Amino acid sequence: MNKPLVIKMSTSQQSRSKFPVEWISRDARYRIIELMLNTRSLTELSKALGVTPTAVRKYIKRSAHPGDSVLLNAIEALAPYEKDAAMSIIINDLVGAIKALYESVDEKFKSEIKSKLLEILK
Repeated sequence: MNKPLVIKMSTSQQSRSKFPVEWISRDARYRIIELMLNTRSLTELSKALGVTPTAVRKYIKRSAHPGDSVLLNAIEALAPYEKDAAMSIIINDLVGAIKALYESVDEKFKSEIKSKLLEILK
């Protein structure tokens, strides 16, 4: 039976720095904010993210994007029922980026990418 994906984050800076949010695209950041807004008011979400309601409105309109610290706050504030959906957004985003990289490089680099991915899977 598959275990659900769990995002383990504490409030310490050490744990916060381990989750590679800097690699997450703007689109995925917007989608995580939208996911969270489905179950919270704009004011509640802004407090959880540590930003103003105006900033959240800008994220929703996609006229500004959440920075790394805001995204870390979002990940820490996810409700248990939101964590699987958020992880799917992040995984699809990062795998899509690796796929795009793979498809854009010469064969010798494709071999290197394959090798590195196999190391991870061992």
